[in-house]
Amino acid sequence: MKAFNKIVFCLWISCVSVLMGCAQTTPDCAYKGGAVDFLSTIHCNSDFLALQNKPLSQNYGDIQSIKLVYDIHTAKVYFINSYKYRYHYDFCAAFLRTYNDLSNFNQIEYNDSPQRKYVLANLNHYDASDIYTLELFADDHCPSHLVIDLFEQVKKNTYFGDKIRLLNSTEQSQRIIDDAKGLVPFVSVDEIYGQQIFQPMIIAGRNGYLRKVEQAAFDTFPFQKHDIIVTNFLPNNFPYCQGIITSTFQTPLCHVNILSHNRNTPNCAYKFAMTDQRIDAYLNQLVYYEVTDDTFIIHPAELKEVELYWANQEKKKFQKLTANTNVKTLVDIKEMGIHSVAIVGGKAANFGELAKIKMPDNTGIPLPEAAFAIPFYFYDQHILANGLQPLINHILSNSALKNNRTLLEKELQKLQDTIKHAAIDPVFLSMVETRLKANGMYTEYRFRSSTNAEDIVGFNGAGLYESKTGSLVNPKKTVEEAIKKVWASVWNIRAFEEREAMGMDQATVAMGILVHRAFGDEEANGVAITKDLYRMNYPSFTINVQKGETSVVLPQDSSVCDQLLVKFSDAFNNTNTIAIEYISHSSLNHFQPVMTRPEIEKLTTYLQAIKRHFYNQLGMEFKGTEFDNFAMDVEFKLEKNTRKIYIKQARTY
Repeated sequence: MKAFNKIVFCLWISCVSVLMGCAQTTPDCAYKGGAVDFLSTIHCNSDFLALQNKPLSQNYGDIQSIKLVYDIHTAKVYFINSYKYRYHYDFCAAFLRTYNDLSNFNQIEYNDSPQRKYVLANLNHYDASDIYTLELFADDHCPSHLVIDLFEQVKKNTYFGDKIRLLNSTEQSQRIIDDAKGLVPFVSVDEIYGQQIFQPMIIAGRNGYLRKVEQAAFDTFPFQKHDIIVTNFLPNNFPYCQGIITSTFQTPLCHVNILSHNRNTPNCAYKFAMTDQRIDAYLNQLVYYEVTDDTFIIHPAELKEVELYWANQEKKKFQKLTANTNVKTLVDIKEMGIHSVAIVGGKAANFGELAKIKMPDNTGIPLPEAAFAIPFYFYDQHILANGLQPLINHILSNSALKNNRTLLEKELQKLQDTIKHAAIDPVFLSMVETRLKANGMYTEYRFRSSTNAEDIVGFNGAGLYESKTGSLVNPKKTVEEAIKKVWASVWNIRAFEEREAMGMDQATVAMGILVHRAFGDEEANGVAITKDLYRMNYPSFTINVQKGETSVVLPQDSSVCDQLLVKFSDAFNNTNTIAIEYISHSSLNHFQPVMTRPEIEKLTTYLQAIKRHFYNQLGMEFKGTEFDNFAMDVEFKLEKNTRKIYIKQARTY
């Protein structure tokens, strides 16, 4: 098996950690072999390897981590065997025998308590930048002078002491840096993020033909469904494929990664993907591609075995989608809920459910005003009245088209053009415009796709369909044009391929439309996932937010957004006591936070309410860590000038 050199390196590290006997020690090393609970010093690389494990939170790639405990009274540092003791409490309870109650440990050891015995930290090594960092828990209120003492002891007792920095990722770390007045060197999250070489995004493995495609050739490249694509940008129109490698860094909430998440296909970012000759050696060959926590693997695959795998994978029973075309009137937001998917589609149904949520002060979730839905009936009538069904049937019944992406795209484009140019029912159009004018306050409206194959459990559909703005006063952006463009987008190539790959019966797809007032410019826009994407079973939210209108799901010119985690001790309780941990800051906002802490706190209360409400509506029970791991994908924006937070949509993640 041929593999990248890095995987050999990672396997060697694993051997040291698990067997505790593979390290090449020297007389100067503190580690002499065998199982150990801790070391008091780290004199060589073998010492570090004997103790390290993967960090509990995988915020970045290529990290080795050692847990350490600093005894305040003896000034002793314990560099812990982090494979044996995954949590600080485990070491303090089992080895030091100073605690037997986790709750008591947390209350004392993460606060400025006179009973505090220890300073708890992680010592992380970032391979790409060769920087070692001290990192405390995001909401650890440890007094600054104790952190300074810890830093001095760690520096004195490690062979890489001059490389150690305090990672500045939280309000607490900034407090310590301010108090230390230069005594503790630090490094920003943006420096760590910017120096990464590798980002593991979706951990998975697939077989396919390795293709390298530059941005300039992407739109015309003859992609096939069994391709693995290497590219140098983050396209919105990403064809169905078996795996993705980008040389541009991603965020977990960008379209490329959301699509990979839906498909369960491997995805990573590798800075040298377009120039690495080891990748070039496999171009246009059938390979196995796998992404792991630490690296990615590519090696040749056997055609017979792969064809058998593909055949079994693609033997899917068609899932018929439900489309109720009996509702012949516009649907008010109050009449919609998660059980309305068959009438108005997933996006509008979830929007109606959002409108039912009440905050503790009895106010509602802030949603875009003047909302209603155009049900499936009117799309269905447009298709039937204009004789378009034969065109759809032709595409769905022609098996040759499904095996030729270029021809399929041409036929689908022809269908879309026909839908957009066909006459719309004037009675229906008048009904919509009358509804819009009745609001009185707005002249611009957003018409948003809402299919029965979108924003539903098991199928996110992010970025597959189009949304358009329709105006009551601008003849270049008419309401009629907006409606027909949204209807037509149900038949674009990327949506067709995703539904096909998921085994959906294409003949049963239908398009509704969610309508609400348009906003124009915005102060910021973002996406939140109501769980920690970097650590399982942990109460935390993942938020990406960007200044202005530059999308976080489709960033332009390699711009970086704010990536942050909101952490709290109990996500089920209504509490604003949160800790904010940054992974990166916005390159469009001078690497300063896009949102203020009060804004993040307010957004968090909305996210908590949304998560609880949908969890209840889906009939789940509050037990164990199931609630922590349940997630909603929530889009939001901050209105221009007012900075009022609006929730745009929510769907299960």
